[in-house]
Amino acid sequence: MSARIPLQPFPRGWFQVATSDELSTGGPISLRCFGQDLVLFRTQDGQARVLDAHCPHMGAHLGVGGRVEQGGIRCPFHGWVISGEGKCVHIPYADTIPPRARIRAWEVRELDGLILVHHALGGEPPAFEIPPLAEARSTEWSPKLSKRWRVRTHIQENLENIVDPAHFVTVHGMLVPPRTEIEIEGHIIRSRSAVKQKGPGGQVVDGTITWEGHGMGYGTIRFTGIVELLFVNTVTPIDDELVDIRVAFWLRNDGAQRLGQALAAEVCRQIEEDIPIWENKIYRAQPVLCAGEKGIMTFRKWSSQFL
Repeated sequence: MSARIPLQPFPRGWFQVATSDELSTGGPISLRCFGQDLVLFRTQDGQARVLDAHCPHMGAHLGVGGRVEQGGIRCPFHGWVISGEGKCVHIPYADTIPPRARIRAWEVRELDGLILVHHALGGEPPAFEIPPLAEARSTEWSPKLSKRWRVRTHIQENLENIVDPAHFVTVHGMLVPPRTEIEIEGHIIRSRSAVKQKGPGGQVVDGTITWEGHGMGYGTIRFTGIVELLFVNTVTPIDDELVDIRVAFWLRNDGAQRLGQALAAEVCRQIEEDIPIWENKIYRAQPVLCAGEKGIMTFRKWSSQFL
């Protein structure tokens, strides 16, 4: 918890740690998430696994020189093999494995090309799952672009922008503030914003932006209007100062691909406009709000269940 943003930095929920493509070789991949060192690898039966990074023997980092082999990951220091469940299953110079020779295995889901882990401060099991992405199972849609940033902010500050209408005009040059309606359903938040978009010929087009967040780590945002666009937005805390922001865009396989790619590039540009504000602002627990900004406090109340 930082003095600038006095919020618990590591919420409960599902968070992206890699893509399936990044793990195509099997790993291991060293991770830094939730203020901890982790290791990601793919077992020989194809399962993505995440463990605490340090061997229970003498503390070597399994992601630095470790080798994936049948049964798990082999420690680079003394050759102990740790299974995907975190238990030592082989010591090359001993017949007996000490009962305490195990480390934490994290809950992992591989879904639609993303590798997600579940975090809870007390180690509780997942209370919800991330739904599959319909577009990932449709021949009418294809993934076209992804991008990633490491930003000095808190995950709540990042997501709050989605329901902050005035900043879209001031920071991003939107014609008028969006009209946003918010719906809460347990761990899910949905917002639908009516927006005015400028078309390629300068004409003004009515459109919508629909966000559906499943916990604080994973959300989908869909655009209609000038063109249909979907992007998956994930935010993962690295430590109490930094978050890892990723976006992955999906476009319809139709004649509007160039317009869709232009809109995806514009979304990335707007995120980059937000970064210097996120990195230098402080958190106001009781902000002085105006009419039309009540969605900010609605969002904060929803997010508090994860912190």
